[in-house]
Amino acid sequence: MSVRVRLPALFADRIEGISTVEVRATTVADALRALTDRHAELTTLVWRGDGALNPLMVLFLNDRQLARPGLDETVHPGDQLEIIPAIEGG
Repeated sequence: MSVRVRLPALFADRIEGISTVEVRATTVADALRALTDRHAELTTLVWRGDGALNPLMVLFLNDRQLARPGLDETVHPGDQLEIIPAIEGG
């Protein structure tokens, strides 16, 4: 199944300005793994060292924010997954 992953500028800057990537996946986790398998430069932005999702990432599936953990959520052909880096204040 083809899912479109939309990337923020922080990610796109690391992969030559690419802002959307089509991946084959059946779950949100599969889509993120396919993304980072294809673009290893994004691995440290998406995943923590222990393999868990980076807690500073907010995920949207078809404009609906996913609750944590939303990685097991099923995706369908034509779905759009968007990654938004959470903003830390101080």
